[in-house]
Formats: sequence, C-alpha cells, structure tokens
Amino acid sequence: MQTIELRTRISNNGHIQLPKDYGFAYGREAKLVVILPETETKKRPIRHPGSAKGVFRILVEDAEHLDDFKEYMP
Repeated sequence: MQTIELRTRISNNGHIQLPKDYGFAYGREAKLVVILPETETKKRPIRHPGSAKGVFRILVEDAEHLDDFKEYMP
C-alpha cells in the first residue's frame, strides 16, 4: 500500500480531483481519509426556547385531548 498526502478542494457536487502528477493512480481503488479544518466546519445553530414560533399551527384549541394524560400529570 502506498500513501499519498496532498491538498485539494472538494467540488460542489462532491468530486475530489487529483493533480495530474498522480495520473498513475487513476482507475485504482483507494482509501480516502478527509481531514477538514475546524474553522471551516458548519456548526448546528443553538436552539432557544421559542425558536420554532410560527413553524407549527394549532388547528383546534381544546383541552379534551389532555384527558388521556391525566394519570401522568401531577
């Protein structure tokens, strides 16, 4: 097994292009390990109470459906 280390970009459609110097590797099977810099990774936004406001719509406002849960409520 031969190890090659190089820097390249990943295209918008997920393609990784090898430089022409590595033409001998074309068509061969390879194991790929991707190491992304920490500063460029996208982090999930922090959720806050009320952040889903306006996402859900209440169709019927009643307390009837809560009767099924009375035994679990203090």
